[in-house]
Formats: sequence, structure tokens, C-alpha cells
Amino acid sequence: MLQSGIAIVLALAAAAQGEAVGAEKGMAPATNPGSWVTNDDYPASAMREEREGTTGFKLTIGADGLPTGCDIIAPSGHGDLDALTCQLILQRARFTPGRNARGDAVGGTYSNRIRWQIPGKGTYPVAVAGFGLDPAQESWPRGAIPDDAFKRIDPAAHYPAAALAAREEGVVHMELNIDSAGQVAGCKVNESSLSATLDAAACALMRSDGKFLPALDSEGKPTKGVVAAKFQWALPRDAGDGVAGVSIPSGPTFPLGEPGSATMTVLMGADGRVEECRFSNTGKFGAAPNGMTPCDMFGSQARFTPFVDANGTKVAKRVILRSDLTIEDAPAVAK
Repeated sequence: MLQSGIAIVLALAAAAQGEAVGAEKGMAPATNPGSWVTNDDYPASAMREEREGTTGFKLTIGADGLPTGCDIIAPSGHGDLDALTCQLILQRARFTPGRNARGDAVGGTYSNRIRWQIPGKGTYPVAVAGFGLDPAQESWPRGAIPDDAFKRIDPAAHYPAAALAAREEGVVHMELNIDSAGQVAGCKVNESSLSATLDAAACALMRSDGKFLPALDSEGKPTKGVVAAKFQWALPRDAGDGVAGVSIPSGPTFPLGEPGSATMTVLMGADGRVEECRFSNTGKFGAAPNGMTPCDMFGSQARFTPFVDANGTKVAKRVILRSDLTIEDAPAVAK
């Protein structure tokens, strides 16, 4: 998938508690469900075609805490998104088993859903905001919600002097513990900005200015919650830029900035089935995350209306798609 400045939103929401068979103590995720699917997992074809949806799934968990099966209980309407949901979660989900009356570990089931959503649709339009929720977070039955004023924090007003002098900037990814009053009670850096000064300042700012509507439990009462969040430190613009003291995040790298080529060859049988698909590329052009290629859009059971010859007889065909990305000097502008 071509990299762009648009983040992909995969929000894990509305989780159902794990049910352990014959257990006195319930089963629970041993890792953050928000980490089971990452931004890089969005299928290239779905991203390109702007396909979104919510996939509901149900896992069967063994007594060792490992998932042994995954069923789609609420399809998103897109087979590739549903299939990838189960594939990734079976690989990454881990649980703390339940316990029966004898203290033995027991398995059970766990239901949840993943919302595959491309951002830019309904996101908060604050140009100078440094704070934002991470694309993936757990929220059941309702997670803590940041106050509007908190989402408007301008990094320029809080920039650490040492980081400013060193011209350091970056994004700090954090795990925030929110108490039942909506205050930030704890902050842990999950992914560093590569500046210890900015990391420490981000957590200090979360604790001092953090304001949330608290999470609600299954009875609608305020409770503790955990929020995956990020804070972007962008160096303030100079006065000569017209808006002194306002942080403007640096622009994204142009997604088509490296020459390359890509070739996809598809062999389709006379019955309309995709019998073979091969993909090759040079440079980063056409590259997709996790080893995926455009061939993955067809799946193992893809079947289409077959080609026919001049007599209307169904025939096999080889389809070859070649693409080249060339970068050259712009033509001189006529004076």
C-alpha cells in the first residue's frame, strides 16, 4: 500500500466480556485488544476503494489462553475485511484463562467488533491541536471521552525549553489511566517520540491538563478506564510565517516520491476462477504492509464472469497489469 499522510482508523469498540465455560473467575484479555489490529493492517484494495465497515467476531479460547477459532457474527459487508479480522486476531489475541471452582484454568468465548474506518470523516477539525486519540483503543461499554478544551491544547504554549532549543519534535504515544472523576491518574509512554524531554513533558501535560468524561460501566456508572492517546509536538512557526507561537505539524512525505515499477499477472480459467496471481515490484511502488500484495484482493475462492471468444465460448485468459512511477525535472516555465 502506498504510504500517505492519512492515518487509517481501526477502532476496537463495544467489547463483550469473555465468558469462561464452567468458571467461577472470568477470562480476560491478557494484552490490549487495541493492539490486535494496527494501522498498517488495512488491506491495500479496501483503502484504495475507500471501503469501510464494522466486523463483529466471536473467539473460542482454549484453557491456555490462546484462541482456537474465530467466527464472524456481524459481517462488515466486505469479505476481505472480515477474513483479515479473524486472521489477525487469531495470530495476536492472548487471554488470561478463567478458573473453575478447583482453580483449574478453563477456556471460553470472547466477542467484540472492529470498526474499519478511513479517517477524515468526522474527525475533530482543530488545526493546532497536539492531542488526539490513538486510532485503536478499547472502549466497553463506553470509554473515557476527552473534553473539547483538552483536545485544543496547543503544543507551542507548553513546549519544553530544552526541546525547543534543540529543535526536537515528534509524536508521543501513551497509555492514560483515567479515574472515575475523569482525571488522568497515570501515564505510560508506549512509543517514544525519540526525545526523553518531550516524552516526559507529554505525560506531565496529560496529568496537569487532562480532562475527560469518565468511562461508564455496564450499569452506566462512572468507573476507571484506559485510553490509548497521542500528543504531537510540532515546533512553533516563526513570526515571519504570520502566526507566531502556533504549532503547525510538518506536512506528510509525498506518497509517490520514489521511482519504481509494479507488475501483476493474473491467470483466470475458463470457469472464471482466478487460478494464479503473481505480483512483483521495484522500489516502494505498490508495496503493501505485512507482505500483502494486490493479489490478495482476489482471495482463494475468487470467481468472476469468464472471458469469451468471438463464438461466445468461455476461454482462459492471462491478464497483465504494469505500472511505472517516474520522477523527472519539471518543465521550464515560459517567461
